[in-house]
Amino acid sequence: MVVPIDITFLGTGSAQPSETRNHQSIAFRANGDIWLFDAGEATQHQLQKSQLKMGRITKVFITHLHGDHCFGLAPLLCSMTENLNPNRQNKEGIVDIYGPSPLRRWLRTTLKSTYSRLGRRYRVHEVLLDESEREIIPERAADLHEDEDGDVCDVLLLTGADEAGALPHIPNGWTVQAAPIQHSIPSLGYVISEPEAPGKLDKTTIEPLLAKNAEALKGQGYKHPHQILGQLQKPNAKPLQLPDGSRIIPPPPRPGRIIVILGDTCDPTAIIPLLNKRRPDVLVHEATNALTRLDPPTLSYDEVKERAVAHGHSTPQMAAQVAKVMGARTLLLTHFSVRYRGDKEGDEVMEEIRKQAVTVLGEERNDDVHCARDFWSYQVKMHKQFD
Repeated sequence: MVVPIDITFLGTGSAQPSETRNHQSIAFRANGDIWLFDAGEATQHQLQKSQLKMGRITKVFITHLHGDHCFGLAPLLCSMTENLNPNRQNKEGIVDIYGPSPLRRWLRTTLKSTYSRLGRRYRVHEVLLDESEREIIPERAADLHEDEDGDVCDVLLLTGADEAGALPHIPNGWTVQAAPIQHSIPSLGYVISEPEAPGKLDKTTIEPLLAKNAEALKGQGYKHPHQILGQLQKPNAKPLQLPDGSRIIPPPPRPGRIIVILGDTCDPTAIIPLLNKRRPDVLVHEATNALTRLDPPTLSYDEVKERAVAHGHSTPQMAAQVAKVMGARTLLLTHFSVRYRGDKEGDEVMEEIRKQAVTVLGEERNDDVHCARDFWSYQVKMHKQFD
């Protein structure tokens, strides 16, 4: 069964929030469950204003520890776990949180210092760039937060292996991998991979065969000939031989969708090997700085790019070049400077920014590039075949 997947941008600003853009947060939703990527300040307010259900969040992925990406995490946990309801305790399982060191200690200190209690337990799995970052988990329960689970699985990032950076406790055949990307502080990018789905059966070929074998199949206990087709949609299905000797070959599986979500970066190329030559369906990339009509005419693109890179950020052209190298089917731009409004008043400037990315990818890719605004959602459709 193909599950619905969508991406909702809860915050699309950078550094400082504005009246039209909140701090960074992205909700990835698959079949109703929500995985949150970053939780800037006031993320819980954005969720309350959205159509998303806070209680459906099961995992949180932090890209880096700049405040505009994580200051909303502790308040969000307090709200999403319904700490004010004493009758609801640990009914939804553990909330898994992933991110760079020292996320675990920072979150523990924040929750303990504010005497916060949660209605669900949580655990933090740190993605380590070096073995020296590994925290020795306190053996005494008193040294942990009261709702913290110490059974964690930290991941030390390695290079040269496709499975490097695979994160623990990802259910139902999905995988999430992490890789370090270049920024002014340690920053991560994440690759979300959906498992393969059963392929689509060719009914025009199959129907005549089933009709021909209908009586014989009923004799084998099938009330309706189509019941036998379930065998063809199982994992590793074998060719199906009908009573008259004809065979139905299982269709090739549909490839799972791949979504790449990056933290702040001026160079994310270290994440490309994790794709293993697969084309991502969606790339979410920052575009903090751009040369627009808001700038003085004497300012050049090279100067804008130099300033962006100096702070570990990207321009729309840089983001598009990454999408081009990856072969991304869709590019979603976010993390815009406070100068760029996220409402109708800012439409002309945002279209200018979007077109800068399109110029790099080619005009034929015009419909594949989008500038996100707060509460905007993008549906990730299933593609038909392997590349």
